[in-house]
Amino acid sequence: MTRRAAFIVLALLVAGLIGVALIAVPASPLHREATLGLDLQGGLEVTLQAVPEKDQQLTGEDLDRSVSIMRNRVDRLGVAEPEIRTQGDDQIAIQLPGIKDPAAAAKIIGKTAQLELYDLETSLTGPSIDARGIPVPTPRLYDLLARVQAQAERGSPEHWYVFDGKRKLVVGPVATREAALRPLDGKLPEGYKLFGVPEKTVVITCGANAVVCPPGDQGNARSFYLFKYEPPEIPQMTGSDLKLSGTRADFDTSPGAGGAPIVTMEFTGAGSDKFKDITRAEWIRGRIRQAPQHFAIVLDGEIRTWPQIDYTDNSLSGGIGGGRAQIEGLASIDEAKEIAIVLQTGALPVRFVTLDQTAVSATLGKDSLEEAKRAAFVGLIVVAFFLLVFYRFLGVVAVLGLGIYAALLYAAILLFNVTMTLPGFAGLVLTLGVAADANVVIFERIKEEARAGRSVRAAISTGYTKGFHTIVDANAVTAITALVLFAVATAGVRGFALMLLIGTAISMLSAVLVTRALLTVLSGFRWFDNPRFMGASAQEIPRWQRIDVVGRRRLWFILSLVAIGLSVVALVVKGLNLGIEFKGGTQVIFTTPKALPIGDVRDQAAVIGEGGALVQGRGEAQGGGDLYTSFEIRTQALDDAEQARLETALQQRLDAQIENTRNVSASFSRTILRSAILAIVVSFLLIAGYVTARYQWRFAVPILRTLLNDVLITIGIYAISGREVTAATVAAILTILGFSIYDTIIVFDRVRENIKLMPRASIATIANVSVWEVLRRSMVTSFLTLLPIVSLFLFGGETLKDFAFAIMVGILVGAVSTIFIATPLLTVLMERDPAWARKRDIVGGAEVSVGGMVLGDEGGDEGPGTKPVVAPPQPAPVPSPAAATLGAPDVSSSAKRERRRQRRSSRPHGRSR
Repeated sequence: MTRRAAFIVLALLVAGLIGVALIAVPASPLHREATLGLDLQGGLEVTLQAVPEKDQQLTGEDLDRSVSIMRNRVDRLGVAEPEIRTQGDDQIAIQLPGIKDPAAAAKIIGKTAQLELYDLETSLTGPSIDARGIPVPTPRLYDLLARVQAQAERGSPEHWYVFDGKRKLVVGPVATREAALRPLDGKLPEGYKLFGVPEKTVVITCGANAVVCPPGDQGNARSFYLFKYEPPEIPQMTGSDLKLSGTRADFDTSPGAGGAPIVTMEFTGAGSDKFKDITRAEWIRGRIRQAPQHFAIVLDGEIRTWPQIDYTDNSLSGGIGGGRAQIEGLASIDEAKEIAIVLQTGALPVRFVTLDQTAVSATLGKDSLEEAKRAAFVGLIVVAFFLLVFYRFLGVVAVLGLGIYAALLYAAILLFNVTMTLPGFAGLVLTLGVAADANVVIFERIKEEARAGRSVRAAISTGYTKGFHTIVDANAVTAITALVLFAVATAGVRGFALMLLIGTAISMLSAVLVTRALLTVLSGFRWFDNPRFMGASAQEIPRWQRIDVVGRRRLWFILSLVAIGLSVVALVVKGLNLGIEFKGGTQVIFTTPKALPIGDVRDQAAVIGEGGALVQGRGEAQGGGDLYTSFEIRTQALDDAEQARLETALQQRLDAQIENTRNVSASFSRTILRSAILAIVVSFLLIAGYVTARYQWRFAVPILRTLLNDVLITIGIYAISGREVTAATVAAILTILGFSIYDTIIVFDRVRENIKLMPRASIATIANVSVWEVLRRSMVTSFLTLLPIVSLFLFGGETLKDFAFAIMVGILVGAVSTIFIATPLLTVLMERDPAWARKRDIVGGAEVSVGGMVLGDEGGDEGPGTKPVVAPPQPAPVPSPAAATLGAPDVSSSAKRERRRQRRSSRPHGRSR
């Protein structure tokens, strides 16, 4: 890069920074606010899955229509900036940030709005109606279905349910037997029961959403009924008989009603006739039986109300006409509004079930945001401080580049409207280390070139040229893992992957272009044109750095196998503490105003009815080590009513403040687990393909072996420590793949370069020398990456501690395995190549100068070619022919330049005639 080009780059950079200021400063007319995710501002996130009926085929139009209806419902809730999108072939993901009542919103958005009106007494069948025509409720679904299995086996059931050994519902309702067994890997576990619903019948429930259930004497207890289901005769009416424009929530102003909440309904012409016929038949039957008859208004398979026809009122003998009716007996105007919203927006074309539901309180979101900001700020400061201390003036340039990187990254977040999530902040903090690492790789290259005798300007140019390939390879692998994560992960982890991808791209820009332009401009000043000013004077490789990684390779391989063996034993014996994403269930996180023992919370959970739940304290223990103010309860998957009952009980008994609730179905947890495994496998394959294309297969095999080593040991440490494995942990493991390769590529790039520079040396010598040359750089890059992750671990809050822990372990394991596993294994594979086998035992006797550091080739305890020789900064002498015949690697770049200079000086400057 010329100085003119450098000035142009800096001018463009200044213009870009002005633009960043215009969109970042609140007073600017172009100001934009960062979009915060649910975990940083509170709200509701729901993943719904379409479940078509037995003979119904799900189409893209069905999903698009469903998204439109749900968006209409959400708009009526008044949620700002909701996000509703299709996901996969049969899912819809909904995010409602900042919503005040997540539970109420969750009830509305997924309602299929299948309004059905049954003539109650004639539609009930089997054990749900007695001989007198009185409805008979069954408190447990298991008991109801168990009583009708003989009838179900005689026909072709259209709905199936699976219950576990405790008679708790596991799967259902689904349309086929195969669909019921699919989440159980096609086989019914021991103690489980598979029940079908008799042909031409359907199970309808009644519970907390109804004021009272038939026959009227069981309060709010949940009840189950078996109804006849023979469309179009039964149910007698549906939502298609309703005019949506005439449906609304209102108050009953008639005399004696007391302004009770109601929902008014207006029927179509055909619907009005049907309603009149039904009510007339019920009036006649009531006169005959001398008992009130009812019609049940059923919404999505649940009885909402069941008004009666007064058989003593002769004015109803002809039925209720006029095309209008109203739903009465509602508990509140909020319930009336909820029913009206669902009916107004029309029926969804397919039934949906909830796979994953997460509600985050605004308080927890605010606290998480502050913790994430603090972690990012501290991470930036410690990285900048390290660069200044370690690189001095070059550190000033690096810190300036890091500040520019941070500004450009923030601008990208605003311009592309990236939703910032908690994992996204983790990715942002991690990219601070990525950006600093790129500078370290290039600065070390520049210093090597300066030590070899180049001018500062030439050293900068050559250093960037050589370092660029290493940075591209390392960041390409990081980008591969980020892309795989983004493709298969859930929403939160996608935020991390997106930030990692954006940060990697911008770090390339800032390290390769911005800092190069700065150094190019500075190199034009006389005071800067001094290698010592850059810390580039010749130096001896210290003894601790001269590790014989090749000669003791058997020891390293044995230690690696022992570590892997211990990890496997830990996985088999102790297992992993899988999070709710992988096991399914309900998780409730809450705080209490005063510290409580875990035992007391467990006792209260048992009283509530969740005695089998897992209760854990969160955060720092207080008092005697058993007192906490933050707790987590994890239990089997609960339905909406059971979850509401648990939260209410916790609030009443423990004065708890609910901060986060999550409900994950078993089928969705298996989907997440499969996606995680797929992401790891695909990452392995893509990385192997990239490395093979860039190098050769003998380089790719050690890298993959190292990755396997790092992942297994990291997982083993997780098993030993008992830390929770979440979807974010999988993201961390995939990130480890990228960073493990980062160090390996730095070493392998130097090996590939030294193979050309040391044509007569054995591969063992080349490998050892390459490790010595880059060991300091590798340690610095690993340490720089660890600094912001440690900040994340200390200040990122409880949610990100497990994620940061995995990254820290992976970086440390990866740094060690690069030196002691990947490099020796590469040597083993290369020595099997006939071209290298004959060089295995060659030992030279001349000095070798590589990268400005002078190495002796006299052998010794450290292995062949390991004795350091201190040399002055001038060019090294040309080796004698005798030394060359012994196979000494005559590779000094300064020596080559010296030979060319001598040849030029010996040439005549003119011709004699």
